[in-house]
Amino acid sequence: MPSALPARLCLLLALVLPGWPVGAQSILLDPNTATYGPPWVTPMPQGSSASPRDTKVLITTSALPVQGDFETLGALYVKSGWPGSTSKAKKLLAEQAKGLGANVVVEARVWQGLAFPAVVAPQGSGIAILVRDSEQLESLVSSGSTWE
Repeated sequence: MPSALPARLCLLLALVLPGWPVGAQSILLDPNTATYGPPWVTPMPQGSSASPRDTKVLITTSALPVQGDFETLGALYVKSGWPGSTSKAKKLLAEQAKGLGANVVVEARVWQGLAFPAVVAPQGSGIAILVRDSEQLESLVSSGSTWE
């Protein structure tokens, strides 16, 4: 029965190969029209007093002052499944913080870490804070901070 082996191999290949495009379909979707996950672009607020800072989140490595008019909303951890720069992790931190209603992420750290299906991908952590005092918010801006 040596001829049964090639027949079984052909049958196995016929069953496995057509399934590959289905598994790869999610990376081929257009991110602008895809219906999964949160949108990558946050819409700008409309109105006469709307400014880019209204939708921006301050990402800073500094710690929060001991006193002030602020509220701690929670710890953040983000992990991308695909390769990219650490600025992608900052954007993911900002999106997650906006979802909680925060305008600052303090003690933010970003790095390249192990991920699947990529070998390494951007990751990050921080603490989401809602700062109500605009002067205190401006005092948190330092050379290492960015508005995302």
